[in-house]
Amino acid sequence: MRIPGSKTILAFAAIAVIATSCKTTEANYKAAYERAVERKNEGIDSTVYDAIRREAKPSVIAIDGGVQLPLVTEHVSVTPDNGNTSITLKRYCIVVGKFKQIFNARSMRTRLASSGNYPDAFIVQTREPLYYVIAATADTPQDAAAALQKVRNDQTLMLREPLPWVLQPTSLAR
Repeated sequence: MRIPGSKTILAFAAIAVIATSCKTTEANYKAAYERAVERKNEGIDSTVYDAIRREAKPSVIAIDGGVQLPLVTEHVSVTPDNGNTSITLKRYCIVVGKFKQIFNARSMRTRLASSGNYPDAFIVQTREPLYYVIAATADTPQDAAAALQKVRNDQTLMLREPLPWVLQPTSLAR
């Protein structure tokens, strides 16, 4: 004897089993994250990206009054967002964000610009690629030190060490 709608009942049962077994959980996210971290430490990350990271050269510039400006010189290019071009780059850039995903960098840049405190914020990209959010730029070490101090004193920015820091694009280094 055949029960009417038995195929429908079986279909709903199959869907219920599939739906309950494919739920995303915190444990799944954690396991995926740990696998990604393991993969990051092997293969291309440990060869190509390490070589690129070693090209970044930290240094210190002595400024008037015994002030020292820590500086990292690295090859970067301006992303084409918001009509920015390489003309936007000055010799010293105050980095307030560092991201692997451009979406996150754009989000921070938008928040900075809309706050009114950093209307000229923009994004640069390294060869890795990493995306740095630049809050301010300066032509002189003195102006860079003042801009860095302004960012450090800004209570609206919640930055973790080592941020903020000063970036000098390789193309503008002397």
